[in-house]
Amino acid sequence: MRVKQYAFAAASVSLLVLSFASVSLADQGNNKPCLCRATITPQQGTARTVYIASLEYQDPDGDAPAKVEVYIDNSAYPMRLAGGRSANGTYRARLTLPPGEHTYFFYAQDARGADERWPRYGAKPGPFVGQKTPYNRKPTLTDGGVYFDYGTDKAFYTFKVHYKDLDDCMQVRKVRVAVDGIWHDMKLHDGPPIDGDYIYQAMLPAGPHAYYFAAIDQQGDCVTFPKHGFLRGPEVVAQPNQPPVLLDEKVVPAAGSPSTTFGYTVNYRDVDRDPAALAVVYADGIPHPMRLAAGRSYDGLYVYRARTFEGRAHDYYFYFEDGRGGTCRIPERGVLHGPVVTNIGSSW
Repeated sequence: MRVKQYAFAAASVSLLVLSFASVSLADQGNNKPCLCRATITPQQGTARTVYIASLEYQDPDGDAPAKVEVYIDNSAYPMRLAGGRSANGTYRARLTLPPGEHTYFFYAQDARGADERWPRYGAKPGPFVGQKTPYNRKPTLTDGGVYFDYGTDKAFYTFKVHYKDLDDCMQVRKVRVAVDGIWHDMKLHDGPPIDGDYIYQAMLPAGPHAYYFAAIDQQGDCVTFPKHGFLRGPEVVAQPNQPPVLLDEKVVPAAGSPSTTFGYTVNYRDVDRDPAALAVVYADGIPHPMRLAAGRSYDGLYVYRARTFEGRAHDYYFYFEDGRGGTCRIPERGVLHGPVVTNIGSSW
């Protein structure tokens, strides 16, 4: 009799172990559903716009879902099968939303309790709903500054700021920098217009300076950097003036007739980048203004042309001023001789 009781007890234990093993195997055999191609369109609109939430549900075990939902601002909205089979199909929901910025995520659970979320952590931004017109997200300005913080009044200073518009379809209307209260338009330096670096370059007078940035997007919304106040800099000191120099002076051609056009040429260079405030050539003691023919006003070729010479002997010299007290003359003393004008047909 005891043997039979022991046999019965052993059989009961075996059945209990098998029962737990079956439950464990069943749990291990149920895979989570797969969620992909999760979208809400459009991402921008008005309170009257119908927004479509769409999700592809796929279950590796072929389990139909117990629920498929989209959460807008943590509120659940049921989704319905719109194509395919229940265990492998597309689910959609049609939504109308109040004005404002929203967030969303998707959630699904299969018939055996395995669930999945997209994204698995957090929520995606959107849709962005306006009252009567499509919602416009304001752009942002970041990383604003100037290179360099200190220098002379002959250095170039670069103001830079990064502009970004979260509304990809929009265009920037204007990015500007106010330096000492004067607005200057900035140019795109790097990246696309709605997510790029803008710069403005200029020389500044001696003294302390201050600046801030502003941008206006296509919808007319304005943002500034910094949001309040201004940034200080650069600190600019006056650079001692260096006088300009004259090089490669000549008259071309060196000889001709009274009908020949003679060109007086000289190269003007100023290391301080000061343009020529006065540029003249004295031909036979008479001053004639010269004009820039090539290069830059502070490093270029200046020319004067004439064709009213008579007689054989002529002389000339060049005189320039930079407008800041610097002068140069070539030759430093005396005159240069030329051109030689031959009166053809005249008797000696």
